[in-house]
Amino acid sequence: MRRGMVLLALALSASPAGAAPRPPAYYPAEEAFNSISDLRARVIAQTMLIGAGYQNAVPTERFTLHTFNAIREFQIANGLTPSGRFDKVTSDRLFTVARPMFNLWNFRQIGHPMRGRPIWMPQGMGLRPYPNRNGLTYRDANDRFQISYNYFPATTPELIYGGLLEKMRGNGTFIHYSVIKDGWFVISATTSDGDDEYVRYHADGDGILGFAAFWNNAKGVVNGERIAVLMSASLGSVMNGRPFVEPPGFLEEAPAVAAAPAVVPVSRPDPAVVPPAPKALAPAPSPAAPPVAQAKPEDRISTGSGFFVDGQGRFITNNHVIETCKDVVVKTPDGQIRKAGVKATDAANDMALLQVAGAEGHKSAPLRLGARLGEGIATFGYPHLDMLANTGNFTLGNVTALAGVNDDSRFYQISAPVQSGNSGGPVLDNFGNVAGVVQSKLNVLKVAIASGDFPQNINFAIKGAILASFLESNGVAVTPGAITGAKLDPADLADAAKAVSGLVACQ
Repeated sequence: MRRGMVLLALALSASPAGAAPRPPAYYPAEEAFNSISDLRARVIAQTMLIGAGYQNAVPTERFTLHTFNAIREFQIANGLTPSGRFDKVTSDRLFTVARPMFNLWNFRQIGHPMRGRPIWMPQGMGLRPYPNRNGLTYRDANDRFQISYNYFPATTPELIYGGLLEKMRGNGTFIHYSVIKDGWFVISATTSDGDDEYVRYHADGDGILGFAAFWNNAKGVVNGERIAVLMSASLGSVMNGRPFVEPPGFLEEAPAVAAAPAVVPVSRPDPAVVPPAPKALAPAPSPAAPPVAQAKPEDRISTGSGFFVDGQGRFITNNHVIETCKDVVVKTPDGQIRKAGVKATDAANDMALLQVAGAEGHKSAPLRLGARLGEGIATFGYPHLDMLANTGNFTLGNVTALAGVNDDSRFYQISAPVQSGNSGGPVLDNFGNVAGVVQSKLNVLKVAIASGDFPQNINFAIKGAILASFLESNGVAVTPGAITGAKLDPADLADAAKAVSGLVACQ
């Protein structure tokens, strides 16, 4: 049962203290892997190994003995030269093997209803969500697989970890693997009834946030161990800031991921059907600690970026940032949080015009209608507020294509890195003019699964000409930008970008 976990446990118990010895072939394989410049491509390679069933450790940007052995085992199983190197032949075959599994699982990011932090959830397995007092439980109709994504207040990882291990051992549960460090823990085990389980929790606020996954292969093989490891990697990346990738969607708009994001689509169970009670992680931490009330959808906050387009307080962001919101505020560069009203929207071109209260006289940037292929550009925004600086993020790149997906002429393709929360932020040329609006990014994992290739820094921005048309149709005079004189140094360009930008938050 669960051969990979058992082998891992035996290897750990049999290895002497210190690093395991590396065979001579390990070092050229490590060098070849580290020559992959895009860290996300390294993570995707290991993600594919997990999906295919050959790696049972969470993927990282580093090459480890786990990765080397996983690649060699895959190569042997598929009649390839067992070099341990992630070469083109291995990559092509690996994507062919792993692709059906990812298509079946259809992972999507689901945020915790109270804490907001998103993790991967295998939506393609027909799981139904059931709210519980600590979060959400997902289970399939055949009782093969269940996941509980919970937050327990007023406790610590150390307290729960010790108590949970003691309880498992007392029940005759076999522990395949357990570790606790740096405010988080993982336990992988099999109960005496044949139920496999994987538990990961992190310190979060005054409590712990994480998930417990349960499956039983006697009721149907669901490859639960692979799902659990991928979910573990996604949670670890959110909580620890480690590199990971977005789940396979296609184009990812970068809207509501930040402060307390992710509206969770929770459908309540049919009142005529009473599902079996979900398995519990552990006893409730303390009766003295009142349960955290489940957040209502209207209480959740989403964030994005935007910028001023004139001195009358009018402000641009993406429509998808604010379209589901009732109340909108903008945090301006002076640190003030100001109410904003939605004056106009264009859903087809994904733009929204806001009126920011008390922002008259605010600095704005001139608008440039076109940009040249290869021209240098910069972006500014407020991505991943749960991990990154809330003072704004500045990145440099180039215009890499004059059209978007399927030759959509409304968009530029840009190489400047953008993340969730960058949506609506300005794209500036080297003279400080706004040349476009950040709109979306290509989902790296989806393209990698579909094609076996690793796209790098493929992001999209609405062209300045589309923005100008939207503004003019809504009575906003456009100030044309100039491309004469000296180009701005990156530091000066960053100052200019920050001076006209703002953080959008709404609920």
